[in-house]
Amino acid sequence: MNSIIKARVAMCIIVMTMAGCSTHQYDPTLDNQITDFQLKADRQFVAWTAQAMADNPPPVTPVVACQAAPVAAGQALSLISAPSEPDSQFFNSAETDLTLIESRTKTLNNNPAIDQQMFGLRNIFYQVRYKRQHCSQQDSPAYINIQRKQVNVILQSMLTYQLVLKNGTGTANK
Repeated sequence: MNSIIKARVAMCIIVMTMAGCSTHQYDPTLDNQITDFQLKADRQFVAWTAQAMADNPPPVTPVVACQAAPVAAGQALSLISAPSEPDSQFFNSAETDLTLIESRTKTLNNNPAIDQQMFGLRNIFYQVRYKRQHCSQQDSPAYINIQRKQVNVILQSMLTYQLVLKNGTGTANK
């Protein structure tokens, strides 16, 4: 499964780099939105990891893992949470941030890879949210760390694309 994810990310980076050579525009606001979201998501993953480490003493007997929610390709994922749900503030702001990043990217560059990236990000957060709400056994620190790495890879590919655009447009401030 990791090799599939790595292959998709590599393909995404190649597509984005090739697309960066066209007439797409660098937008410092979008660059900042992606960076800010990456920092916010990373802080949340650190908090979840700390909580998982505190809440999950090693089990005496193996626990059957709670299955994640099934997601079909193209399925709309909603991260919006009711205020009473755990982590609702993060998931609600994450959905808002992802929507802003997605619409700004599509408006400026209409990059087809953005749909895959946004679906991937939403799917990761959707799975984490589902497991936190519906599973009696909280997520392990290892699971949270894997999800954190996947989010970082996707966001880093988006930031790499922005860097390609920035360096290719001649608008870099030196």
